[in-house]
Amino acid sequence: MELETVEKEGRLIVDMQQNHTLANLIRKAVWENEGEAGYDKGHPLGDESNLIIKDDNPEQVLEDAIETVREWMDDLEDQV
Repeated sequence: MELETVEKEGRLIVDMQQNHTLANLIRKAVWENEGEAGYDKGHPLGDESNLIIKDDNPEQVLEDAIETVREWMDDLEDQV
């Protein structure tokens, strides 16, 4: 999946292509790793869903969060 990203004012903004669930999951993983993140789904009738990560190295924070999500999914798979 190719996602569009923009860096703005020390933040990495990732267009999640209306995937609010994935944006929320990654946001939670960033928090789990003690980072700062949120997501904006824009207007309720709009088609936005942006994950926003604030850090000196937001790309690394995103990579770490994705790895955390993978670990969560592996743990879940083991329980099934």
